[in-house]
Amino acid sequence: MKTTRILALLMGVITTLVIFSCKKSDISINETSEDVTASRIVLVTDGELPECATTCINPAGPYIESDGSQTQTWGNPSNPHSKTVSYVAYNTPTSFVVKVTFTRSGGNASNTVSVTAFGTTQSIATLASGATHTFTFSLPSVWNACYEVPFSIYQEGQNSPINMSCSYNLYAVCPEDRGCETSFTGEAISCGSSREAVYTFTSKDAQGYFKMQGGLTNFTGADAIVEVTGGTGITTSQWTPGGSTNRVIKIEGSIAECETITIRIKWNSTNSGGIITGSWSVKDANGVDIAPAVEGLTCD
Repeated sequence: MKTTRILALLMGVITTLVIFSCKKSDISINETSEDVTASRIVLVTDGELPECATTCINPAGPYIESDGSQTQTWGNPSNPHSKTVSYVAYNTPTSFVVKVTFTRSGGNASNTVSVTAFGTTQSIATLASGATHTFTFSLPSVWNACYEVPFSIYQEGQNSPINMSCSYNLYAVCPEDRGCETSFTGEAISCGSSREAVYTFTSKDAQGYFKMQGGLTNFTGADAIVEVTGGTGITTSQWTPGGSTNRVIKIEGSIAECETITIRIKWNSTNSGGIITGSWSVKDANGVDIAPAVEGLTCD
């Protein structure tokens, strides 16, 4: 009877198993027992990730990866065994990705390895020791920065199952930088009695409506010739205010992000030299300057 009780107690020690879950905080090592004959699980996770509310990802990567691992050991000093399930998780603009690697002392393959996220489970029937399998889940139609994605990893075979419960906070996609800046410039091309000036406008942001307006000095003859390249829905108008010798030119329309519009103006004048245009401005639908005004162009 005494011998039977001792054997029963030893069997209880050998079958002891404790499961740890993944955590986002930095955890070094947790062990359940100092007895090498008992089954043990050791969890290791990475450090803190960048703040999801203020950090974004490039559409083509690189992406922000969270990783972690869980190791289970069993056996005795003369015949030890171990297996490890490790993962790397990240999101792209359209997907949540979990890469799972299985390793086993002795090189034996794992049975089923599965990952569950967004209420869906994906599985692979066999994963060789040292091999990695990628599980890809489509992101919800509506999500934003810091959207929390709980996910779990379950591994069967080679001793008791490993079950990991983890989470990942999604990172928003950085706005596309097309490498342009808003600018508005003017240049005097011809300064005789037949004059020509060119204005160039580039908008960093799309403008559903803009109005460019300015004057021509010492104007005479028929309407000025106004040629516009670029933009959408462009209209031009011109008039002479009161008894003035100046001519007012107005260009209206819309402009796409990083698009450049060129306005070439030709007109006749009663004299040569000096300031050939007045100040020109470009404003949005609310009458706010999109770019600094261009002061009068001067001929030498």
